[in-house]
Amino acid sequence: MQTLRFDVHDLLRAPRLAFSLQRIWLQWLGTGSGYLIYLLFSYAALMAQGASIHGVWKSHGLLPCLPGAQSSASWYAWLLWGLGVLALLIAFLYTNTAVARATYMHVKGNHFYSWREAFAFAGKKTASIISAPLSLLILILLLVFSSMILGWMGRIPYIGALGVSFFTIIWFFAALFLLYTLVVTVVSLWHTPAIIAASDEDAFEAVFQSFSLTWTQPWRLLLYQAANLAIAAAATGFFAFVVKKSLVLMNRLFGLFMGADYDAFAVHGLGLLQAGLVKLGALLQAPFQPFVAQIYYSKAFILGDAGGVPATIHLSSYFFFFSLLFIAGWVLSYGLCCYTIGNLLTILALRKRKDGENLLERKDREEQEEDSGAEFTGPSAGLDSPQ
Repeated sequence: MQTLRFDVHDLLRAPRLAFSLQRIWLQWLGTGSGYLIYLLFSYAALMAQGASIHGVWKSHGLLPCLPGAQSSASWYAWLLWGLGVLALLIAFLYTNTAVARATYMHVKGNHFYSWREAFAFAGKKTASIISAPLSLLILILLLVFSSMILGWMGRIPYIGALGVSFFTIIWFFAALFLLYTLVVTVVSLWHTPAIIAASDEDAFEAVFQSFSLTWTQPWRLLLYQAANLAIAAAATGFFAFVVKKSLVLMNRLFGLFMGADYDAFAVHGLGLLQAGLVKLGALLQAPFQPFVAQIYYSKAFILGDAGGVPATIHLSSYFFFFSLLFIAGWVLSYGLCCYTIGNLLTILALRKRKDGENLLERKDREEQEEDSGAEFTGPSAGLDSPQ
């Protein structure tokens, strides 16, 4: 078991804990699957508005988004896009739970906890992962609906205005509770995967801890979250810098020894990736140009005509493109791992400060089941065993 300080300094461990093939693979596979579903639904939504697949690729690339793309999209286009967003959100929460669980078991000293076990744990907790923030959202909608009903009742002549004004204090506290619940919902989205991963509990525990932490540790939550975001961003930027320099070195070495063929498919592959991330490039280049050049494209790659290029070179450019896409996903997954693990360390620290409980010292239900299973499958009694 690793020794933690149970304060904000523990967050500095997140980049190192995230730098694991197992945990990056968990994040890449889970989030990547959700992103693929989002990509398909978003393309379907944009094409439902009459756009061609080539047109969607040219304007959106790998980052399609219906809002802002269509001024008056149809309801079924919004439905398709909404389903894609929902799938991405569920995949994100599910994956974060798996990553947090794998990290929790590693910090606890169980170094043989596999990525399949982490996904299996998250699968068993899927209903809790979804229902925790969903129940808070339903509560918010009920409060809003109640205010709507009361507002309509306030239109009753004479007694309506008197009734509403008489209970102003009650409406004020109801609005205050609504605002508090909105904050708790955001906290729940941040920390439900970590709460469930560290406690092996259900949605009720996640909702209870979200309310409790928001009420008893609000400033620490803000401090830890700000520190977590800063550390994750810095670690991801450094990792992206190292990855880019490695790719530059690889390109120069192969360009030197392989020659024009490598340059041909590498330039085309880089151009394909740049075209796919056209919206990201436009977003990053303006405000962060000096920094972005160190981790992203520093020049534009023009996609040439493939007519005069040998088929093997053209096919190789697509292999190169998908390889670069895999590497880019690996970098992004590392950053998400840092953030997820930072949230886990936050929960461990705040539970220790709030309740005096070290979650690393307790045996949860999954571990108890493993222990009982090990006893059950242990050596059976032989003929010479005492009766």
